[in-house]
Amino acid sequence: MKLAARLSALYAILLGVTVLIVILASSIALVFELSRFSGDVMVAKHEEARILVDQYRREGMTLRQAAPEIVNALSGIGLRVTVFDSKGRYLAGDKSLRPKPLDGVLAAGGMQKFIPPAPRGKPMALDPTRLEPLSLTYVEGGYVGFGASFPLLLVSLIPYWRIVLTIAVAAILLSWFVGRLFAQQSLRPINEVSNSLQALADGDFTQRKFLTVGGDEIASLTAAFNDAVASVATAMEHRRQAEERMRQFAADASHELRTPLTVIGGYIDVLRRGAIEEPRIARQILATMSLEKEHMRGLIDRLMRLARLDSEAPPHIEPVNLAELLRSQCEAARRLDDRRTIDYSLDGVETVEADRGELAEAVWNVIENALKYAPDAPIHLRATRNNGHSVIVVRDEGPGMSEAERLHAFERFYRGDRRGEIAGTGLGLAIAKRAVERVGGDISIDSAPGHGTAITITI
Repeated sequence: MKLAARLSALYAILLGVTVLIVILASSIALVFELSRFSGDVMVAKHEEARILVDQYRREGMTLRQAAPEIVNALSGIGLRVTVFDSKGRYLAGDKSLRPKPLDGVLAAGGMQKFIPPAPRGKPMALDPTRLEPLSLTYVEGGYVGFGASFPLLLVSLIPYWRIVLTIAVAAILLSWFVGRLFAQQSLRPINEVSNSLQALADGDFTQRKFLTVGGDEIASLTAAFNDAVASVATAMEHRRQAEERMRQFAADASHELRTPLTVIGGYIDVLRRGAIEEPRIARQILATMSLEKEHMRGLIDRLMRLARLDSEAPPHIEPVNLAELLRSQCEAARRLDDRRTIDYSLDGVETVEADRGELAEAVWNVIENALKYAPDAPIHLRATRNNGHSVIVVRDEGPGMSEAERLHAFERFYRGDRRGEIAGTGLGLAIAKRAVERVGGDISIDSAPGHGTAITITI
């Protein structure tokens, strides 16, 4: 049984219990009011009984003869009537009714014993009938007893119960129908969350976001679901990107490694066919093979660096002294080429929060790119502070890049139009970009043919 059906049934049951309590309480109140009304009726019946007795006596009938007629005339809904003679003997009416005051009145010698005499010289201050017991009245020749009939009172409530129960049944059915609609509307977010969770279980990681009004428990559930789905979607997107990078990495690495291996394999075949017998040709072949070996070693080394940067291991963030970092990079560059100008400067910045090894590797790859593609051109390193960010700019005064080269410079294994002229792997700027991204930074290129190249690292 679905939760909406259970809730609607619960609404109907609660309403039914409430209606039942109301019916019982109202019935008790009605019985009490009818009992009070019966008392008022009894008071009025006292005088009516005397009038009837006088009427029948004038017609020549004794109390015994008129008793059945008196009972019929005085009886009513919820009221029992019994007629007794002056000695308390039953004459007519309800035999089970014998008012308690009757025996006391007979023992006292009559009802007149209960009426006090009026003071001498003064009229009676009280109505004698008001001194009679409620359930017993004195008439000439005997007594008339009255009693409330509770079964008859309950029977008189049957029409009321019929009407109220009909309305209650209609209200319960209506409450079940309306409660089911409200329950379905209220539980709709839960059903949507359930369907989305099932979709997640089936492998559909598309992010779904649900909006609810109010701050109730269902809103909290949907908010928690939205956060969980967002986390799953982000994790799956990161996984997809990582797998895509891995596939691209494997494809590029296999492509780049195939060339030196093909060259080395070809020269080995040449040597096997007899070239090894000619010393001059053999030396040339071995020298070329050695170059290809070094190229392949450098490529593998850079691929390992890139793989390490692509790993999930977080960077070790710490304060990095930029003056020390830039000075060491400049000194390393001068050792490779001491003929050109390579300098650095700082303006308003001393340290930056980053992984020192990865930041140094990023800066070095940018400098190495300038050493290769801007021969003999000065290289300037400058660190500044801009809008709360640390900015490192590596600028050379070389030939610059074309627009196509600038747009693709950070792609892995891309080496531009002068690929064959300058040795390299095409991974330097890709490594720099990945290292900067790992600390939440950004790297960009500003270059044009004949105007040099400026690579900006912002952290």
